[in-house]
Amino acid sequence: MKKVFFVPYTHLNEYVEINKSALLDAGYQVIPLNLKNAVCSLGKKRPIVVNWLEDRPYGSNFSPRVRFTTTIKCLFIAIFGALFCSRKIWIKHNFKPHNATGTFRYYKLITATLRRLNYRELSLEKYAGGGLFHPLYLPDDTLQKQEIELAGSEFEYLIFGAVKKYKGIHNILSIWPPGKKLSIFGKCNCQSYEKEILHIIEKRKLKVVWVNKYLTDEELNQELSKANFVVISHLDNTMISSGTFYHAVSFGCNIISSKSAFSTQKQNEHKFVHLISDNENQFDEFEKNYVNKELVKNEASKHYSRRCLSKRWQEILSNN
Repeated sequence: MKKVFFVPYTHLNEYVEINKSALLDAGYQVIPLNLKNAVCSLGKKRPIVVNWLEDRPYGSNFSPRVRFTTTIKCLFIAIFGALFCSRKIWIKHNFKPHNATGTFRYYKLITATLRRLNYRELSLEKYAGGGLFHPLYLPDDTLQKQEIELAGSEFEYLIFGAVKKYKGIHNILSIWPPGKKLSIFGKCNCQSYEKEILHIIEKRKLKVVWVNKYLTDEELNQELSKANFVVISHLDNTMISSGTFYHAVSFGCNIISSKSAFSTQKQNEHKFVHLISDNENQFDEFEKNYVNKELVKNEASKHYSRRCLSKRWQEILSNN
């Protein structure tokens, strides 16, 4: 079996493991880029795929020294790929690092190096250049067997994930219809932001239930299986793609989103994506245009399945 370097080899983001499995199905054994594998691969011209390389120096707890040494390591990875690998694939996930301010000099240096060394630049969304796509969070066979819960008398709205100010939840609550139920599942580690959210809920007398803790995957998936709509309100324009979107549609949820390049693209592609506007009756319109969960799941599977991802990897690694 052919081998391919995949950087990073492990990551908290499930995207990495999903792509490793898809590459295996495409006929490629994924191996980490370490000293042993690097030496053993000399002269064999194996492909290399790098993810988040330009973002790595900007860990939230990194000291200036660690940021510098991490940048050097990233440059070594880029140069190794240029000298000793056949196809060089760079998957660009963000427009800029999440935890950075100022001039982003390390980000710009690594980005410039990858381009100068002729890495093939791909992103997960068409509006940002495309070439690849974000997969669903459930395997194809699980999607087919998944039981879809029927909608009850009321539509269920859900926000999930870590509660941080850049996600704009306070803005959503400021326009949320008092008569509609909303569940928020996610931990807030900022005391002042927690107070701000609770103040809005209390002041506007909203029918909002906030479970201020981290859910297990099983707990979250259970909530998603019941929800009709998932609300995405990110203010942050650093990310090219939204994992929240793909997690939600894996369970057949419609999407309500603040307007962005990402959400506009998805609305043009899918009828189950609804954009927030200034219309006072917009939530009634969302419910009127609701797409049932089975149709959402089938359409998502058609475009973002693991099978489609494996096929795309075959195309990328077999063509220049």
